[in-house]
Amino acid sequence: MVELATRWDQCSTDPETRKIAQQKAEQLEMDGRRVREDSLRGLVRQWEEDEEESSLGGRGTATPAKKKKKNSSAVNVDKVLLEFREGLQRDEEELREIERKQEEKHQDLMHAILGLTDEIGEESEYHSHDVFLEREAWKDELILILEALKKDHQI
Repeated sequence: MVELATRWDQCSTDPETRKIAQQKAEQLEMDGRRVREDSLRGLVRQWEEDEEESSLGGRGTATPAKKKKKNSSAVNVDKVLLEFREGLQRDEEELREIERKQEEKHQDLMHAILGLTDEIGEESEYHSHDVFLEREAWKDELILILEALKKDHQI
């Protein structure tokens, strides 16, 4: 998820979107570290408790195995993992919303660029046509001047 947010962030052109995506990526990374650390602490505690029970118990398989209650650290780890998953889901939703808005902006920009390109083409064509007509008018004027000069026998 962090890689997705980072990769998406690098593709973004909107500074505000980049900032939000970077913040989300950093938050996801911190949440991931916290969950990993909590899980490891819980596993170490569980392993230590198991070691203590096995060294104190020393009994064989004569006693039936009882279901262990989860210790408070395991419950806490479960809560943290649940909160982390919920946070990830919220972040994914927000990221999808940001991507949707970014796509809309991209489409709007593309339409605006195409509109400007068409307008420039029309202006260029219109300008070219005006220049052509102006040149034709000059030609006609020159022809009239030349004909007048021929009549006066100056040419």
